[in-house]
Amino acid sequence: MHLTRLALTNFRNYAHLELDLTPGVTLLQGNNACGKTSLLEAIFYLATARSTHAGAERELVRWGASTEPIPFARVETDVVKRNDVHTQIEIVLVQAGENDTNKANGRVTKRIKVNGVGKRALELLGELNVVLFLPEDLNLVFGSPGDRRRYLDITLAQIDPRYGRALSKYNQVLEQRNSLLREFRERAYNPSQLAVWDQQLIEQGTYVIARRAETIDRYNQLVAEIHPRLTDANEQLRLVYQPSVALDGNAAQTTKEMRVSIIAREFARQLEGLRTRETSAAVTLAGPHRDEVRFLIERAQSVQPIDAITYASRGQGRTIALSLKLAEVALMRAETGEDPVLLLDDVMSELDAPRRAALAQSVMDAPQAIITATDLGDFTPEFLECAHVLRMCDGQVMDEM
Repeated sequence: MHLTRLALTNFRNYAHLELDLTPGVTLLQGNNACGKTSLLEAIFYLATARSTHAGAERELVRWGASTEPIPFARVETDVVKRNDVHTQIEIVLVQAGENDTNKANGRVTKRIKVNGVGKRALELLGELNVVLFLPEDLNLVFGSPGDRRRYLDITLAQIDPRYGRALSKYNQVLEQRNSLLREFRERAYNPSQLAVWDQQLIEQGTYVIARRAETIDRYNQLVAEIHPRLTDANEQLRLVYQPSVALDGNAAQTTKEMRVSIIAREFARQLEGLRTRETSAAVTLAGPHRDEVRFLIERAQSVQPIDAITYASRGQGRTIALSLKLAEVALMRAETGEDPVLLLDDVMSELDAPRRAALAQSVMDAPQAIITATDLGDFTPEFLECAHVLRMCDGQVMDEM
């Protein structure tokens, strides 16, 4: 798939931008704080209805728009998919106006349309698939377990609509169950009330765990080929999924149906065993919201693998993150039959020459890649020759180079 048009109105620092896009590599060059990152953020937002950087969606509405009677931001794009299928995506954020009672709490209303038809955020997922490379990708390795879960969730939700629905429902049930556990601090414990939420938690959580486990298996197959290419065959990378619902070591060897049955049974057993601790802590202590993913680096000259989260260098961390993102591209292609749009935010400057060359090759092989950079010196003449290079300044595409 590829984008043919991007239009922004009152989004971040953009008052208005219309940009025609073509297949292949588009390289946006400009100084820091000129709007390059915001442009990629807009595309990611159109794919996922989630911001890469904003803590609250009101931050996406341009500051100057707040003086308008009805402050709003709009992002639009046209997507061309396999078999020449055209899709138009539009997201509008409407901020509370001067006379709106919601202005004090900064409430923003989000309206999503696909081909002119209103959609929920979950229904948007999969209409546009993207893989985003950021300098902050180091957080995938050295950040919190929540960072790694969030990365898996965004990837899976783009390729599996059922996963997005199951995760959303799981989080809703988790919130209700935790609320009930807090109530038990003030009144008598009622097991029948908890059982209702347990059943739903297990049903939705089991699918989330099973799909994560399956996806980690696929990642391991892919990084087994990718990671040695990035390390001159000196290192292998292995991902280890650690669900909080402890699974039998043989579970991975079973059929998909048997694995789901094993997870559901073990999930129920652990919830039952944690009753006393959960009522005391007033929080759910087992489930995919407590999962972890570890990264093990295996070197030919080492007997024991290295736990990357604890012992990897920053250079090794960047290589792991790059391996994950390149594996994500291959995974999306295999699962959906469509190549995702690649978005790279000034990441070339963070890599050494061999890794830069490996990433550049993947970019040139992609049907569409949109890259930002401050320095064109990070790219080879051969790469620049095949790229459509645009200069950006103060939120405007100034000229073609």
